[in-house]
Amino acid sequence: MVLALGLLLASHAAAQAQPAGAESAGTTGPRTRPAAGASAPGAERQAPPETPSDWREILPGLTVGSQLRLRGESRRNFKFDDARAGNDEGYLLSRVRLGLTWRPSDQVTGAVELQDARIHGEEAISETRTPNVFADQLDIHQAYLDVEAPASSRVPIAVRVGRQKLVYGSQRLISPLEWVNTARVFDGARIAIGAGAGRRLAAFATRLVPVAPRGINDHGLTGSRLFNSQLHGVYYTDGALLPGGAVEGYWLLRREERLDDAVHTVGTRIDARYGPWAFDGELAGQTGSYGGLDHRAAMVHVGGAFTARLPGRPKFGAAFNLGSGDDDPDDGVHGTFDNLYPLNHVYYGTMDLFALQNLRNVEASVDAALPGGASVRVAYQHFALVAPGTDAWYNAAAGIVHAGGDLGVAADVGSEIDVTVRARVWHVGLEAGYGFFRGGGYLRELDFRLSSAHFFYLQTTVGF
Repeated sequence: MVLALGLLLASHAAAQAQPAGAESAGTTGPRTRPAAGASAPGAERQAPPETPSDWREILPGLTVGSQLRLRGESRRNFKFDDARAGNDEGYLLSRVRLGLTWRPSDQVTGAVELQDARIHGEEAISETRTPNVFADQLDIHQAYLDVEAPASSRVPIAVRVGRQKLVYGSQRLISPLEWVNTARVFDGARIAIGAGAGRRLAAFATRLVPVAPRGINDHGLTGSRLFNSQLHGVYYTDGALLPGGAVEGYWLLRREERLDDAVHTVGTRIDARYGPWAFDGELAGQTGSYGGLDHRAAMVHVGGAFTARLPGRPKFGAAFNLGSGDDDPDDGVHGTFDNLYPLNHVYYGTMDLFALQNLRNVEASVDAALPGGASVRVAYQHFALVAPGTDAWYNAAAGIVHAGGDLGVAADVGSEIDVTVRARVWHVGLEAGYGFFRGGGYLRELDFRLSSAHFFYLQTTVGF
């Protein structure tokens, strides 16, 4: 019934004179890499209707929105063993969102968003396990209250309390992860203080919400330390130091008292643009405790791109990423970088076989416009483990693909080629992607039964 209601609302949206791609508050997620300045606290908040004549305004100050997303996925050899269950998977994902936004004044906004997410046609994937990234039968996805200082205030201050999404920086460490069917939300509070000239300081105290597919999403214990953790932080963004760019600094704390986790992350990020050139870099170090052990880890990202004055305005990019691994599991120090709550999907291969943990990654890519407003992206990724013999190979969800090999095993895990095409037909967003992974010396020397994998998906999105 919920799916049918979503289809009805989506059809109504398509019949209206809405700009292509319009979606409801809280329903949009990154389809491409986040741009400079994406970290500004409050930037993820949807602007209120600009005029009382907005057809979505069902009552004065009360607007409605919806989104329907369907995605079919086919995965082949994802376990690298044709004798293991789940090695080959094919299924359809559906997600319906219905939202209400209430704005009684310029200083107060409230929002409630319901979500129904389902997986169809795949028996090997659990629809009942908590937490779950595939299924979430009708539940409250977001519910928050915003209070802002009057526009005449010398220092702009905004407070958000409730169930919400966190979007900071390039989303390498904190992201709503809209790619997965259930997405990611936090319960808590945050405050954003504007200091003028593009300067903002945000502070937040939150806890990730585990998805209980057939119950109410609350904070019951799960089998995942990440979902049982609190996440607190301070994030500063300065958009005045670099013309057309931003400089950021942050402190983050992931805490799980039962497991004796208290991981502190201190980092900085730079995003700069000079004519056709774009550069970005991020460096973060971690300290504290992980499972009762001293925790010492780090990550680094360096990237650049050049946009050519050619048909299709192709953008050629390259990047280097490194997340530390644990080179000695018996020394009492945990050295694997804690990737926190990231958007790994667009950074380390669309097949989601890797996270920024015990990883050394090099990427080359090209993005170009196609006729009719479509676009294409082709990317090549190479993956190697920092500590192949003593630490694990981690996938995008921080799960262990392989626990480790012999001390002399090759670091080269393999390479991946991804092709993604996006287009819009009438009011419907279309996206298709193909990924091919070819294993390297690591898979061969550890006698994996299979050394290659394939991924294909087709996605449609419509909403208002």
